[in-house]
Amino acid sequence: MRPFGQLESLGLRSSLAFRSECQFRGELYDLGAFPGAVPGASLLHGELFRLEAPDALSVLDNYEGYMPDREEDSLFVRRKVSLLRPTTTRAWVYWYNGDPSDYPKVSSGNWAAYQAP
Repeated sequence: MRPFGQLESLGLRSSLAFRSECQFRGELYDLGAFPGAVPGASLLHGELFRLEAPDALSVLDNYEGYMPDREEDSLFVRRKVSLLRPTTTRAWVYWYNGDPSDYPKVSSGNWAAYQAP
């Protein structure tokens, strides 16, 4: 998400174009240093970006610990989901690839709001 400055630190500022805020279904957990979403029924809030450079996806995969050829060993897995907002849009989401049950659930589904002072 833009408030956390990862676009700059990953060198992706010109490779991703912000389109809008978005919403989709899942469950969000506080894994400590970062959030982890898993499929579920709650409303999650995110940001939708358009890929401007094809290599941006491999940079994101590396950052999220996603190894397409070794998904079982990946920290997150990348999957396409249908968004609730904007409607009729599908987007990539990184789902946490572990059991989040020992971590606190973020009931608002909004990591940025949860992290705000």
